[in-house]
Amino acid sequence: MNQTDATYRRTDVTYRQLDRVLRALGFTYRLSKKEPSARVYEHKETGALIVIAFYPAADRVLDYHLGAVRATLKVYGIADLKDFDTEIEKVG
Repeated sequence: MNQTDATYRRTDVTYRQLDRVLRALGFTYRLSKKEPSARVYEHKETGALIVIAFYPAADRVLDYHLGAVRATLKVYGIADLKDFDTEIEKVG
């Protein structure tokens, strides 16, 4: 267990699931090559940008990463949060 795992809670959602749902919502994806590497999602229609530290796709999402995604979706009006939760479960 690393320090991050000991400090922050993990959700039941994997980074792979999150990636699939964000892309389905119209986000493009790129991997930032700067250190530390990060997943960068951009929603061109609204200008929303989500930057999440890189973790392997099979890892469970840190709770604050999922919170940041949910907040961005709500603020930009990209998705209803109940629908977002449903889609996350479907791609599980």
